[in-house]
Amino acid sequence: MNPEEKIHNPVLETYGKGSGTVIISSLLVNILNTMLIVGAIMLIIMIIWSGIGWMAAGGEKEKLQRAQKRLSHAILGFVILICVFAIANFIGGIFGIGFFKDLKFILPTPEG
Repeated sequence: MNPEEKIHNPVLETYGKGSGTVIISSLLVNILNTMLIVGAIMLIIMIIWSGIGWMAAGGEKEKLQRAQKRLSHAILGFVILICVFAIANFIGGIFGIGFFKDLKFILPTPEG
């Protein structure tokens, strides 16, 4: 094997290349984006679970309070997660790390 030959993965062409700050910022961006997605999925699950618990309470005060508490904790947790992202974006702006530059929300359109 020629020492100049390198293994090439076309999917990861830019990952792991560049200065240390580029690699670390890329890793942080991926971790933070994953946390946001997982947090949003957990929020949806907790809202549905709280709604089902609320409907199934059947007038029992204890079950109703448990469902309300679960819902308020889910919303509070998501607000904290959003605050972490806002702080990370602010700090990233100071140090020149763009946390949300790779995060793209593509909405479906009637044209496809």
